[in-house]
Amino acid sequence: MRLLPSAFLAALLPVFMAAPAYSADPINVGFFSHMSGNFAEYGITSKNGAELYLDKIKAQGGIDGHPINMIYEDDRNSPQEAAAVARKLVADKVVLAIGSWSTTASLAAAPIFTDARIPQISPTSSNPAFTKQSKYQFRQNNTDDVLAVYNAATIQQKLKANSIVIPYSLDDWGVYTGKATAAIIEKNGGTVPLLEGVQPNSRDFRPFISKIKSLKPQGVFLALPYQEGSIFIQQLRQAGEKIPVGGGIPLTTPKFLQLAGPAAEGMVLHTLFIASDPAHKDFTDAYKAKFGRSPDLFAALAYDATGVGLAAISRVLKSGKPLTGDAVRDELANGPAYNGVTGVTKYHDGNVHKDPVFIVVHNGKFELLK
Repeated sequence: MRLLPSAFLAALLPVFMAAPAYSADPINVGFFSHMSGNFAEYGITSKNGAELYLDKIKAQGGIDGHPINMIYEDDRNSPQEAAAVARKLVADKVVLAIGSWSTTASLAAAPIFTDARIPQISPTSSNPAFTKQSKYQFRQNNTDDVLAVYNAATIQQKLKANSIVIPYSLDDWGVYTGKATAAIIEKNGGTVPLLEGVQPNSRDFRPFISKIKSLKPQGVFLALPYQEGSIFIQQLRQAGEKIPVGGGIPLTTPKFLQLAGPAAEGMVLHTLFIASDPAHKDFTDAYKAKFGRSPDLFAALAYDATGVGLAAISRVLKSGKPLTGDAVRDELANGPAYNGVTGVTKYHDGNVHKDPVFIVVHNGKFELLK
């Protein structure tokens, strides 16, 4: 028999000592989002947030001695892929599914989890239709009708514009957001002289900007994801337009700042999380240490979704009841409020209501608006 060198064994000793000793069977939990293709940045940071919370659970020795086996899947922001992923996670016997990032993918997976009686928490889906699918759907983000109020506050109250044009993305989220935001602006006494959809992956916004020049509104609200949003504001500034611009949560990712560059300076947005807030220092520091960059809202929402879900699993185990999807679902629906980095989570028909903070782009960074 070949003996291992003593130096090699000594090097392995800290690894064995550091590994948590689990006393019970693993618990399967699914996490799915789009981690490739368009807007992959959203899915990657979401996965990072879930991983970071899982590190915390691992350091505690699991939940009541049970290791958490997180099964990560890429749905590519495709309804067909999301449905396939949901079927796979059901076959993997998960007791909780976290995902997806988009309403489109979340809705495609919902019937499959519902039939299997497995609770589904979307960290970011905001279309009200998602939680109306069944009692098994929950969300970590505000609904679009609530977000529309914050959108209007961003452009009307914070940027003092009352005549506003809105370019919106021609997808489930963009169509709802554009129309709902316009309705709130008009309810508040403002006007929306131009509400127009743009195709996903659009790169030339000069015809739209020509209309802005002609209409002379007081502000622009971008109901766009970071790729289109960054190009739009660059072309707007290149055209000499200094009009105030506001945006919602899809533009709160650092990727938007990277792509938009100096054109984003002065833009005002709303969010549920900002990394520079001292109240979130522990989370932000841990995220930076693990991933080498600051967390964004989507990482924070996934972190909280994971925390809420695993807390529900813990309560089921402590109750002595069998650990089933139904038992976890009941704990989510009826459990105590959860204080997370994106605010307080207390579900009402699967929904939450969280107050926003307003931020401004200053010197290429997001800062709290004063």
